[in-house]
Amino acid sequence: MSVAVTDQDGLVFSHSIGWAQLRRRPIDEDTLFELGSIGKTFTAAIALPLADEGALDLEAPVTTYLPWFDVRSPYEPIALEHLLMHTSGLIRGADMTADSRFDVWALRETETGFAPGEQFYYSNVGYRTLGYVLEAAAGAPYRELLRIRVLEPLGLEHTEPEVTVGIRDRMAVGYDRLHDDRTPEPDDPLFPAPWLETGTADGSLASTAGDLAAFARFLLNGGAEQLLSGPLVESGDGWSYGYGLESKTEDGRRLIRHGGSMPGFASTMLGDLESGYAVAVLMNGPDEHDATELVAQFALDLHRGGEPEPPGDPEPYEPDSPPAEPLEEYAAFYGRYRSYNPWLPGFRIEPRESGLVAACSWGDDKPLARLSEAEFRFGAEEWSPERLRFDAIVDGQALRASLSGETYYRSDFADPS
Repeated sequence: MSVAVTDQDGLVFSHSIGWAQLRRRPIDEDTLFELGSIGKTFTAAIALPLADEGALDLEAPVTTYLPWFDVRSPYEPIALEHLLMHTSGLIRGADMTADSRFDVWALRETETGFAPGEQFYYSNVGYRTLGYVLEAAAGAPYRELLRIRVLEPLGLEHTEPEVTVGIRDRMAVGYDRLHDDRTPEPDDPLFPAPWLETGTADGSLASTAGDLAAFARFLLNGGAEQLLSGPLVESGDGWSYGYGLESKTEDGRRLIRHGGSMPGFASTMLGDLESGYAVAVLMNGPDEHDATELVAQFALDLHRGGEPEPPGDPEPYEPDSPPAEPLEEYAAFYGRYRSYNPWLPGFRIEPRESGLVAACSWGDDKPLARLSEAEFRFGAEEWSPERLRFDAIVDGQALRASLSGETYYRSDFADPS
């Protein structure tokens, strides 16, 4: 508390007591971290046994299990297998509502970017859809499926299937960069990240490093072979994605991995099927420069033998393209836009030598390709399903933007930097 007293002439008393930051406690082996997208591997570990039992057909259209599912598409129906492998053509998606069924229902207001199976494009909302499919097929909530089919059989006693206020006192506090409306820079200070509750199949678990390592041990002992037993699709940098898990062969070794991120948290699970080692790395901060994966790789190399080189300092941030003079044709769109979704808090529309871009806190600058007067394709790929639309233009400025269904509003305050 801080108290101040003044009279008509000036300050006569001032005193403060207590902590500006209350939660002064160290992290220990029982501290929970949010796993983020590593939860997709848990989801796949539920789906495949259900398919083996005949309760689920991975080749069946989503509408077989969710008749209300709909998306604008000129292509054949999306099958469960496409959701598992991120080849559905759906938008990336982020939690827009507490009951994420609306996020899935709202796909009818979006369009697919390519035919199912044609490309790899990571989709969180695709896995949320899959979670509701599992609930329909098994007749139980997703959290119970996690407990009964994964957590209890593997003895993951410290893992929670949902992030709720009921476990908040057991969790680390997540931290993110101060500026959430631009591409992050390393010297940007850290502040507590927004709090959210989640219980969806794209990643909703809170766990310890020890429990995540135990899940990785399940993968080393045959679980990975099941998740990688079907078709694989190239996911980048030599990795291929199967059913909720990535793999690649390097120096004769077959590696497996999955990463995850949440507002204020980052995680990596990395394993070597030949050596029989796996590593779990959890962090309550932003995963810039793939920090958790670098640590996981170093630890894995160390335990497999040899003398691994510590990772060097990251390269300083530089924009993909230098700034440029604003163009009159885009004058209505330049500026800052904000939502109050902790996943996608804000972005800036800026002129660059390469063209118009959206500078985002959740990744690299995204180039914008104009499709109509106030609609743009979001992303470099011609098949990108993401769309950015502007409206409510007043005095030559757009006051509202919609990015693949999430609404943002102009927020041109004085630049805090």
